[in-house]
Amino acid sequence: MSSSDPNDHPIRAMLFQGKHPFPKDIEDMLRRLQLKPGAITTEIAMDAFDWERGERLEVGRKKLQALCKTHGV
Repeated sequence: MSSSDPNDHPIRAMLFQGKHPFPKDIEDMLRRLQLKPGAITTEIAMDAFDWERGERLEVGRKKLQALCKTHGV
């Protein structure tokens, strides 16, 4: 699931290069959150590297679900 450029961030690769580095439900939540300024925090951006490797997915889902609820998306 990793992006092709090791220097690229997996969220950027998903949003701007059409890559699919995450499970579909996580991608869907990230796409909704990116529409809200400030919703994707530095913490989420750093967590994305774990998710890309298939690690800590359940923790990530909970964080993203809470953020989606907070931002109404």
